[in-house]
Amino acid sequence: MNRKKSGRRAVNRLEVLELAGRLFAEHGYRSTSLEAVSEQLGVTRQALYYHFESKDEILGALFDELMTKFETAVQSAAVGPGTREPRFVAMLGAHIDVAVTNSTLVALLLHERPEIARLRKPAAAKRRRDYAKLFIAAYEEGVAAGVFEPLDPWAAVNTLISAANGVSWWYQGEPASGAKPGGTTRDSLCELLSNGVILAEAPAVCSRGSRGAALAKRAAAIPAKCAAEA
Repeated sequence: MNRKKSGRRAVNRLEVLELAGRLFAEHGYRSTSLEAVSEQLGVTRQALYYHFESKDEILGALFDELMTKFETAVQSAAVGPGTREPRFVAMLGAHIDVAVTNSTLVALLLHERPEIARLRKPAAAKRRRDYAKLFIAAYEEGVAAGVFEPLDPWAAVNTLISAANGVSWWYQGEPASGAKPGGTTRDSLCELLSNGVILAEAPAVCSRGSRGAALAKRAAAIPAKCAAEA
């Protein structure tokens, strides 16, 4: 008997999310039906209903999955053992790591943001705000220590997070030859977003390798632990 037509194959939640996410990315959320998902998985609609009652639930679950990855990585960077790198920069680097590792999913959810906003669950807007507040606290900490410009925290944080998320539209992985001069794409992006492109006398706060004595002195004033790569 043809198992694909019979729908007797067991399917788990992760399989559904991975396959549905790929189809949403390739064809668009609205253009992808549950029938298409079940057909690709080789199961019946009833088998999908065991995990998700609707397409909206799948999209909401994909959002939850990505936000959990961001939150876990950023919270770990915020409290983990670190170096002299400012806590905010370590957190931004952690966000970039997740964004480039999950670039297809990030691009999908950015594109489908209006669809996510209309979902009853999850409370996407609140979760994004709470996530941004983690960065705002670290940014204000850096401002107080004299490491960052005293810009509007909400505007600064959301601009940087949006820019980091935008990497998903073009990121294709590290070059085959290995890391770029001066570090990986993650390092380059973190430095660009933290320091900008204008040359200045002030020491860079996100450079890898040797850091100036001035930066070390300023960053050491930050009371919380920092987390970053050596």
